Amino acid sequence: MLYELRTYRARPDRFSRLVALASGVGVKIAAKYAKLAGHWTTEMEGVNEIVQLWQYEDFADRTRAAEALARDKGWQRRYMVPRAPLIERVRSMVLVPADVWPYTPPSGENIYELRNYRLHPGKTREWLDVWRRGMSVRQEYSKPVGIWYSELGELNRIVHLWPYKSLAHRYEVRTNALGEELWRETVATLATLMQAMESTILLPTAASPLK
Repeated sequence: MLYELRTYRARPDRFSRLVALASGVGVKIAAKYAKLAGHWTTEMEGVNEIVQLWQYEDFADRTRAAEALARDKGWQRRYMVPRAPLIERVRSMVLVPADVWPYTPPSGENIYELRNYRLHPGKTREWLDVWRRGMSVRQEYSKPVGIWYSELGELNRIVHLWPYKSLAHRYEVRTNALGEELWRETVATLATLMQAMESTILLPTAASPLK
C-alpha cells in the first residue's frame, strides 16, 4: 500500500473558496481514480491550508491514477483552472506504511494531530524500532491511525496521525502517557534521532472519510 500526503496553502483571502472547491468538485472528480483517506483543514501550525491523504495500491496504481486524471477534461476545466488563483503553494510527500503499526481508522467524530518528524539521515529504522517498543505502553492511552516514512518528496521523514475527541482530550492523553517510565525513555531516545518536529491540528471537512 502507498499513500500521498498533499498540502495546499491558500491565499489568505481565498481560503474558504479553496475549501469549497477542493472538498466539492475536486474530490468528486479525483475520487474516480484514487481512494481518498482523509481531507482536512488546518487549525494550528500551517494556516489557510488543506491537507489530503490519498491511498494507492502501489506506485503503478498512483501513476495510472495521475495519468487518468490528467486526461480528464472536467478536472482541468472545473478544478485546475479555477483553483490556480486561489493557492500559494502545493506540497506532496509519497509515504510508505511502517511495519510497526497497521492502518487503523477510528470510529466517531474526531480532530486529528499530524506529527511530522525530520530524522537524521539513516535513522529511520532505528526510530521505528524504538517507537514500537514504547508503544507497548503508549497504546493504552490512545492509538494512532497510522505511521509512515517518506519515499518521495521530503526524505528522512516520519509522519504519524492521531485521533482525539478534542484538544483537551489530546492534552490529557499525552500528559498521562508521560507518566509511564518506558514512554518517557522512548521520547528521550527518539529525540536524539531527530532534527526537527512539527505538529498540525487537522479538522475534517465534509468530504473526509476520516471523521
